[in-house]
Amino acid sequence: MTVEAGTARAGRLTGLLLAALAVAVQSVVLAFVFPAAYLDADLLSYLAYWRDLRAGTPVAFGYTVPKLLPMLLFGPLASPRLALVVSIAIASAGGALLYGIARRSFGTTVAVLAVLLYVFDPMRGVLTLRSSVDLAVGVAVLGAVAALQRRAALTASLMILLAALGKPPALACIAVLPFVPCTTRLRRALACALPLLALPSAMALDALLEARPLWSLLAMPSLPDQHQLFVRVAEAKVLGFGDTLALLVREWFGGTLFAHTWPLVVLGMALYVLRPPAGASDALRPVLVVPLLLACAYLALAMVQPMIVFTRFFWPLALVLSVFAASATVWLASRLPVGPPLRAAFAAALVAALLGDRMADQRWRERIMLRPFEDHAQLADDAVEAIAHDAACDGAAVVPLAYLPLAAWRAPDKLKRRELCAMEDWAEGRGCAAARCMLVIPDAPTTARARQAMADFVADGFVVEVGNETGALVRSRNG
Repeated sequence: MTVEAGTARAGRLTGLLLAALAVAVQSVVLAFVFPAAYLDADLLSYLAYWRDLRAGTPVAFGYTVPKLLPMLLFGPLASPRLALVVSIAIASAGGALLYGIARRSFGTTVAVLAVLLYVFDPMRGVLTLRSSVDLAVGVAVLGAVAALQRRAALTASLMILLAALGKPPALACIAVLPFVPCTTRLRRALACALPLLALPSAMALDALLEARPLWSLLAMPSLPDQHQLFVRVAEAKVLGFGDTLALLVREWFGGTLFAHTWPLVVLGMALYVLRPPAGASDALRPVLVVPLLLACAYLALAMVQPMIVFTRFFWPLALVLSVFAASATVWLASRLPVGPPLRAAFAAALVAALLGDRMADQRWRERIMLRPFEDHAQLADDAVEAIAHDAACDGAAVVPLAYLPLAAWRAPDKLKRRELCAMEDWAEGRGCAAARCMLVIPDAPTTARARQAMADFVADGFVVEVGNETGALVRSRNG
């Protein structure tokens, strides 16, 4: 190895480590700012699924659709705090991968700017705090892109398999594998087949959790009852293709994330497509194609079957669009007919605009996704702790659906005795008829019938067990 090659290798490794460190530090700071965000309902559901699966007992509730990837990542930890640690490690790996991808295709300067945008990516922060499966899926997609840059078809295939174990639409990324250059036909065939293992794995997991034979899921697939109820409680809107595209382009990308900087995204993407970097690593345009295939899979699903769409589904695409915005910034600055100081000032102004859009998106996410949960978290945590002990709640307990996973995780014995119900089920007469305790949070989303039933319960007279300005755990005088 020559001195120049050794220096370049050391520079790459230093950049990768610094990128990962920057993401880890920012994530830790964010976790201190929002100390309750790690108690995410989906995460707690995965922990409960794993616990019950190990115990050999069917799951007594279902808040979210079971997914093998987060269950394998977080289930053995048996702790949401430890899950947050792993989530920060995954996010840090994503930062290192993004640096390596951008550096290989666009150079060191673009790589540094891309990592800066990744560090302050509001969606990445939320997904990290919540130990979301979409974070792991996005990082796996970045792993596939990095592998395709090196023409490593089987490694890319393994990354797509991991992503598909979290979100099956990631199987659409297989479409790029038959075209990997300098790869034998057999290797391409194996690469295309490997990710398909995600489908039988997902069906086997559903069968185990529901104590059903595998063949019955082939004939009658189903979603957890509580997940269907969640859609109604949250008043989530089922979106078709047009509405999904509008949500993605107009309300998120054009509305907050790139509200004032979308021309940079368009320019960077056009340059990459029309004038790709020299070298075989970008012959397939993997930086754009792989995340775009995942986004197109969700759009295709919305076209075939309207569904509930969340912007986090498209986070991998948002990541690479940020890279294109960074590359356009550097490209424009390098072509200004002025001296280096003015070019640097111009680039700094564009970077400030990109960060400004991110801060606007961060404020929006804090208002609707983080702050409301923080306001109720301490009450919910104290109330669930009381519910788990018969001295404070000697009978059936009712909680808002959004806090059912927390209650199920902390009070498994009550769950197994069918003494723990979602308020919305209880109001419809589905369980916990003689409720003894109820967690009342007026601002929590719920159905109109559940809100009225809650008011009637409170009006009959109650004793406050736990309470603050956001709500209370109340106990019926009559039981």
